[in-house]
Amino acid sequence: MKKEYDIIYLTNTPSFYKINLCNEIAESASVLLVFYGYGSEAVNKMLKSEDSYKFDYVFLFEGDASKRNRLKVFGRLCRLMSHIRCKKILYSGWLAPEYNLLSFFTPKKKNCLICESSVLESDFSGGKGWLKKQIIGRMAVALPSGELQKMIFEEIGYTGKIVMTGGVGIFNKIEKSELQGEDRKNKKYLYVGRLIPCKNLNFLIDEFNKNGRWLTIVGKGELEQQLKAKAKENIHFVGFVENEKLSTVYQDHDVFILPSRSEVWGLVVEEAIYWGLPVVVSDRVGAYRDMVEKPKTGLVFELDNQDSFNNALKEIENNYSFYKKNADRFDFDKRDECQVNAYLKLIK
Repeated sequence: MKKEYDIIYLTNTPSFYKINLCNEIAESASVLLVFYGYGSEAVNKMLKSEDSYKFDYVFLFEGDASKRNRLKVFGRLCRLMSHIRCKKILYSGWLAPEYNLLSFFTPKKKNCLICESSVLESDFSGGKGWLKKQIIGRMAVALPSGELQKMIFEEIGYTGKIVMTGGVGIFNKIEKSELQGEDRKNKKYLYVGRLIPCKNLNFLIDEFNKNGRWLTIVGKGELEQQLKAKAKENIHFVGFVENEKLSTVYQDHDVFILPSRSEVWGLVVEEAIYWGLPVVVSDRVGAYRDMVEKPKTGLVFELDNQDSFNNALKEIENNYSFYKKNADRFDFDKRDECQVNAYLKLIK
């Protein structure tokens, strides 16, 4: 570990999209990535000492992040920060008390807040809201991932600098073949994610039970048995699929659906668009303006509104080539470059 870095990135657990982003940033800057444990989410990546990374990293705790001793983690964090210098400190949101507390002891001019949460699910009322505002007030720069995330800072009257990053990280990309997918009259729909209440899968299955369209559900979770019990034969459960193997699944389908009640961003929306799938998402998905409405890669429906949902499906099917073409044209290389440059500009 070095004694000085351009950027110290304080985050929770290692996810592949953060790792990929930091590798790209580290091409042009020295980066130290700090974690406080591992999580159970599918996006988490086990870091191995034999793997080659362009950044340095350290764990304040190497077990289950949810079981960490926060006081001990804060002590280790303070000892770490007392021995190294940096130009900027990136704070990943405001959910980690250890990092929040540190921000009151580090120079404000160095503090930068990465914000993946959107105005849709963020509450700034009451005592907790007041505390969030104090934490945000310690930040010289806010780094919202998109428009709905930026609105948080506009609504609370944040006076610091706002730099839009355009994403929450860089997902794994596999070179795409030039072969076009099968042009099916009866489109095959796809959901990828955890089978948990906030994903609103009961609504999705109820609607597909009625319309009879093909739906594939990829993932596992606490609702798996309940959902399987109510699903008709047009709905297919395939279980968990490793991220590196999802490309085949995407290419075998026509439309991606994310009906979530709450979704801070929705990285799977990006993955689906990368593989050329038009998307249908609820208006509670944090990326819907940046990744769906603006580039016209799909449609947004009103949460739990059956008419809105079914109209979106009809529109996608009636004008499939339009939305498919827009998905195929989305320039992820340019978007990734903009993300990396947003962070590099902090140290120039």
